Amino acid sequence: MDIFEVMGTCRAIRQLKPDPVPPELIDRLLWAATRAPSPGNSQGWDFVVVDDADARARIGAAVREAMVERVAAMPRPDRTTRLMLDGTGRLVATLDQAPVLIFVTGGVVYPPQAPKEAFTWSALYPAAQSIILAARALGLGSVFTTLHHVADATIREVLGIPDHIRIAATIPIGWPDGVQFGPVNRRPVADFVHHNHWEGDKRGSGA
Repeated sequence: MDIFEVMGTCRAIRQLKPDPVPPELIDRLLWAATRAPSPGNSQGWDFVVVDDADARARIGAAVREAMVERVAAMPRPDRTTRLMLDGTGRLVATLDQAPVLIFVTGGVVYPPQAPKEAFTWSALYPAAQSIILAARALGLGSVFTTLHHVADATIREVLGIPDHIRIAATIPIGWPDGVQFGPVNRRPVADFVHHNHWEGDKRGSGA
């Protein structure tokens, strides 16, 4: 699949079938993740792949307890917000049914002489995006989430992730369930591009 088609149709897929995903496909996602750029080619990432049912159940229960009521109470002023939050609600309620969870993690390791946390995120976020794009190319559903923030203690306990390791993304992986890939909803490119000089906020919210 052409990379531009992948990018243009890589919708967030929050409804996943519980059907297993072949390990060799997960391996391809992780290969893609480790092709991402990192500061000084430091490659300061680690990926915790969770397919154990008990581990997923414990993590899913902690996320549900923290998030179900919170998401349900969030306002839905327009169709886009409603679809996003309804999908998030379903994901939160069924996270443990996703056949695989990938946690993108890493330490503060660069530069070696004086490590700075900003460099950690500049490695982990591109790796997470590579997983999302590779999943789309393989027909797998995925979505970039930060659900680990609401269940950090449980996730670290269940998976043995040390406190000094940062968690950048929680990515559920599975086959899409009742949803389809398709064109993503984005503003025109011209709304964001400034040629040679800042031209003010083109979206109408001020300079």
